Amino acid sequence: MDKNKFKLTGQKIDIESLDSDLISDQKDEDIERELYEELVPKLRDLHEQFNAEGKYGILVVLQALDAAGKDEIIKYIFSNLMPQGLKNTNYGKPTEEENAHDYLWRMHKGLPERGEIAILNRSYYEDIISPKIYDTLDHLPKNIKDDPDFWEKRYKQINNFEEYMKENGFPVMKFYFHMSKDEQKERFLDRLENREKNHEFSFSDIDDRKNWDEYQKAFEEMLNNTATEDAPWYVLPADNPWLSRKIATIALIDAIENINPEYPSFDPDEEEKAEKIIEDLKNDKI
Repeated sequence: MDKNKFKLTGQKIDIESLDSDLISDQKDEDIERELYEELVPKLRDLHEQFNAEGKYGILVVLQALDAAGKDEIIKYIFSNLMPQGLKNTNYGKPTEEENAHDYLWRMHKGLPERGEIAILNRSYYEDIISPKIYDTLDHLPKNIKDDPDFWEKRYKQINNFEEYMKENGFPVMKFYFHMSKDEQKERFLDRLENREKNHEFSFSDIDDRKNWDEYQKAFEEMLNNTATEDAPWYVLPADNPWLSRKIATIALIDAIENINPEYPSFDPDEEEKAEKIIEDLKNDKI
């Protein structure tokens, strides 16, 4: 599969032209088998080398409307990786303390250490999406909030931040789950009608659904202004969840392979000490 057909690096798109339900040549059960028998084990091995080397970190951004598959990709893919090399942070509505700082301040607790993959389940992109729908900028000074170039400045700030992250050894991978309105309806009904899934439903999700068109416009502007060579967006056809998981897994594999991590080895002095310890252990001297 060519993951690059789902990759945006700066080309302008019309969100209505993006695929939400891409028909795969493979059946879902075949994709699932390929994931768990081939792709996820390969990703896990690479992640172990990545974590052991401890020189780079990867920041993963998941962005979508509710029920599009963000939580599920963490459950089905990321949960199979090494826990000690993984961080997952969920971001909701900013708190009073968070609004007292710049909007990127609250992201720092979710950023990766070297050797770590850090997942932002929602992210700083909420700060260029939600305010367009709900006008949540009253905590800002009037001259900043009313600046006619406000959004263009935020896009620039985010692009600069992601470039900064990459240049310091923390490349950013961004996945946008593109879901159709009909598919979201079916998933909401499933969560509402199935008692075991009631906990997955939030009544505030309906408020977001009522603003569907405004959200689509905000997502389109997000993709068109923040997809770069340094930090591309991968647009996942979220109506097809197993295909989406496969695309994301392949992209993650390629990202770590490009870093080409290696297991650390002993330096010459340590090698000599290790050989002595091996000899002593074999001869029961220790």
